Amino acid sequence: MVQTAKYRRLLPGHPIPPDAVRIRIFQERGTTVAEVEWPSNELTNAGDYFYATHVPLAFERALDVQENYGFKEIVVILDEPVSWDDKWGVLESE
Repeated sequence: MVQTAKYRRLLPGHPIPPDAVRIRIFQERGTTVAEVEWPSNELTNAGDYFYATHVPLAFERALDVQENYGFKEIVVILDEPVSWDDKWGVLESE
């Protein structure tokens, strides 16, 4: 994970942009975790890591998918009551 990375916040229910990897950050049993999803493009089929994992690992996986399959950006969905942690990077509003 790149600590100075910038991500765009995507509001819940909005479709994943066709050129973006999505990270959903949520609470599970009192722990903040994340999952990763991406749409298909000319280099890969749609895919996901739909199991709760530590947020920094989810960002590493999302970055790997972005770099290897040509996605433009990583977008983030924060489920309530999760707050953004600046250690993850910079979160820009949609």
